[in-house]
Amino acid sequence: MAESLTVQMDKIFDEYRERVDHVAEVANDRVARECVKRLRENSPKKTGSYARGWGLKQMKTRAHVTDVIVHNKTDWQLTHLLENGHRIVNAKGEWGRFNGIKHIKPVEEWANQELPKEIERELE
Repeated sequence: MAESLTVQMDKIFDEYRERVDHVAEVANDRVARECVKRLRENSPKKTGSYARGWGLKQMKTRAHVTDVIVHNKTDWQLTHLLENGHRIVNAKGEWGRFNGIKHIKPVEEWANQELPKEIERELE
């Protein structure tokens, strides 16, 4: 006996959803790895420890999607200070100000633009 149209459509949509989930996961990982590479290149390098600390953390949060978190594993405390600047204080009082080096925001903006494009390219 032939399957009903509803059952056939459900199978088609399930297959497409699985394909989109897989493509999104692969694109997510690819863009995140490129973010880590760009952050390592563009981060301030006084000793190099901060720049080398960038890495990925993959987390299964939803049933079909793995979230990828880009973070600094070694010097996470410095990310805000180096990105946005801070006061420099010595024993005699305030000495000056470090204005910050925008190195995270440009990579974040690039990733927000690149991820949808990457998913569209893979689905075509």
